Amino acid sequence: MTPELSLYYIGFNTTKPPFDDVDIRRAFCYAVNKERIVELSLRSMINVARGILPPGMPGYDENFTGLEYNRSKTKELIAASRYKDASHLPPITVSGYGSFIPDYLGAIIQGWREDLGVEVSVRQMEPQNFLYNLREEKDDIFILGWVADYPDPHNFLDNLFYTGAENNIFAYSQLELDSLLGQAAVGQDAY
Repeated sequence: MTPELSLYYIGFNTTKPPFDDVDIRRAFCYAVNKERIVELSLRSMINVARGILPPGMPGYDENFTGLEYNRSKTKELIAASRYKDASHLPPITVSGYGSFIPDYLGAIIQGWREDLGVEVSVRQMEPQNFLYNLREEKDDIFILGWVADYPDPHNFLDNLFYTGAENNIFAYSQLELDSLLGQAAVGQDAY
């Protein structure tokens, strides 16, 4: 398979509980068995993303593995969170669109149910209203894709993570990252 300038990702609403707790976000990430989902739900037709940048992109690190599936790590992280136990989490809703829940999303939710002991409901929206609702109504989790307009890390990192960027759906904000992205945007280095 040839790497593409695209990816699917899980986004968390970091502005309200429970995903304002980094341990909860990490627990949910460790509970996603990406290899199994790609193999069974997506019939191995795509590659597992190990990070935000695709292979071959400047800045891609072939040694970076990302957060890999680890059921015992999920339990440790929940215990380390301010909730201490998954039964203390508030209700969780994921934004979906269209008339059905895709197999990969169903597999992710099933993994959360089995590995974390949480129930996650899906709020299905009409496709034409999906992005508007993500920005205005902000459920707890969303699944979204990104296709780069041009082959540069800036088109991934700045668009998805810079404070106030239009495609930074859940308002992720870290001033140190903003500073680094600003420096990179005006850098003259050739790769």
